[in-house]
Amino acid sequence: MKSINLSLIVLLLVTSCTKSDSPPVFMGKPPTYIQFNKSVELVGELLPIEVIAAKNIFIIDTLMIFPTPALDTLYHAISTRDHKWDRSFIAKGEGPNQFDNALSPLSAKKMEGDLLISFYHKARQGIFHYNLTRSFHQGNDFFQDTIPLGILTDIYRAYQINDYEVFVDNMDFININQQYSIYDRKSKQLIRNDNAMISSLKSHGDTYLLATNTIFSNPQLKYAGAMVFADQLNIFDLANPEKSFAISASKKPTSLMDVSRTLMPFKKEYYLDLRESNNLLFGLYANFGRKEWVNGDIPAVIHVIDWDGNPICKLSTKEKLVNFDIDPENNILYGLTEKQEVYKYDLKPIPELAPRNPTIAVKTIN
Repeated sequence: MKSINLSLIVLLLVTSCTKSDSPPVFMGKPPTYIQFNKSVELVGELLPIEVIAAKNIFIIDTLMIFPTPALDTLYHAISTRDHKWDRSFIAKGEGPNQFDNALSPLSAKKMEGDLLISFYHKARQGIFHYNLTRSFHQGNDFFQDTIPLGILTDIYRAYQINDYEVFVDNMDFININQQYSIYDRKSKQLIRNDNAMISSLKSHGDTYLLATNTIFSNPQLKYAGAMVFADQLNIFDLANPEKSFAISASKKPTSLMDVSRTLMPFKKEYYLDLRESNNLLFGLYANFGRKEWVNGDIPAVIHVIDWDGNPICKLSTKEKLVNFDIDPENNILYGLTEKQEVYKYDLKPIPELAPRNPTIAVKTIN
C-alpha cells in the first residue's frame, strides 16, 4: 500500500512539474514549430534627420512619428517625402488635451479629408481620436471624440471594431492569464469573453513576463501578439476563435516558469517589436539574453509570416534596430537604432513581400 501511495505521489509531482513548465497555452493549444527557408540581408540608407529622445517609430500616412516621452511634447513628426518638414504635437500634462505620458498610436484613418490617430488611455478609460490634420492647421491639439469603456478594468489593449463593438485584451490578475473580450458600447456589456492564454505562472510579480507586442487587423478580424519573454507568436481569430493558434521559431518552446526562475540579466528576450504591412506580419526577433542584447552591437533579424502563420522569409540588417515600421504604399522599412539614427530599407526587390491585397492594421507596441 505504501509503495502504491509513493508511486502516486511521484506521478502527481511529475505531472504538476510538466504542466507548470509547459509553454503558454494559447486558446487551448501549444505553439507549433515553424522554420524559415529563405533569408535576405537588407542594405540600409542612413537618413539625414535628427531625432531627439525617440522611443519608437510609427509610419502613418506620409509621416514618421516618434514618441518622445522625455520631452515637453510627446510626439515628433517628420515627412517621409523630403525628411525636412517636421512638427511636434500633444503636450505633456494633465489637461483635457494633454497626455501624462507617450502612448502608442492604435490606428490611423482618413475621415472627411482629415487624418485621425487613435490612442487608448487607461486613466481616462477610453479610446481617443486625435485629429492630426486639424491640429497642425490650427496650431492646437484637437481631440475629435472619445469611445468610453468605463465598466472594463485591467485593460491591456483596446481596439474599435465598428461603431458599436470594441475588442479588448485584458489581464486576469487572479489567475495570471490573458483574456480577450468583445464589448458592446450600445448595451455596455461584454458579448464574448475568451480565456485566451494560460501562462502557468504562480507569482503576481511575474505578470510582466506576459508582455506582448500586438497588431489588430480590422479587415482580417484577427489579433496577433508577439511575446517578449517567450519564443511565441499568437494569432487570435475573432470570427472563428477555434481557429486561433500559436507558432514558435524554436523546437523547444519557452516555459515562462523557467524564465521566472532566471535572473533578470540572463532572461532571454524574443520579439521586441511587431508590425503589419500588406497582409504580412513583421516581428523584430532578438533571441538574446537581456545583458547580451543591451551591451552587444547585434544585427537585426525580422521574421515575416502571413496571418495564417506560414513563414515567408527572414530579414536581417547590419544595423542593430530597436524599433521599426513599414510604409505599405512604397514598401519601405524604416528602422530606429539605439543612437537615434533612422535607416531606410527597400523591400521592393523581394518578390515574397510584394503588396497582396493591402489592409490597414492597428499597431500597438509596448
